[in-house]
Amino acid sequence: MMVYGDTSWWIACKIADDSNHRAAVQIFDIFPDIQVIWTPWQRVEVFNSLRQLERAGIVIAGKARELIRLLEQEVRLGYWPHTEFDWQDAVRTTCELSAEHGLSVPIRGMDLFHVAIAIEIGADAIVTFDQEQKALAEVAGVHVLPLAARRGR
Repeated sequence: MMVYGDTSWWIACKIADDSNHRAAVQIFDIFPDIQVIWTPWQRVEVFNSLRQLERAGIVIAGKARELIRLLEQEVRLGYWPHTEFDWQDAVRTTCELSAEHGLSVPIRGMDLFHVAIAIEIGADAIVTFDQEQKALAEVAGVHVLPLAARRGR
């Protein structure tokens, strides 16, 4: 099963102190055939989020660089299958999602983009701790894997 992991899932998965860490990694026990894919968008969002967490003092100095290097190595080794997508198609799908659901679902632009990329790459499901993104994915017909979140994001 090919799954799109959004930034909230990646951060929870990679930071053991995150309150959602246990739920993030449990998906591998619950869904043993899962393959969480890695796209250029995750590279931008996840790496920047790690740097911002360090900048804010939420993770210790040097931790962002350490986690980024580890993720890059895991991608090179094939732990997270790298998937490309057409950026223009993703932007078009993002606009369509906004036009169709923007008045009924509270959603930020970048969260629209996450769902659009999941659609564009043909993901079987999405994993997220972001409740607004989850709501959009559901109304857009994207399957959302259940996660036992400790807090809403």
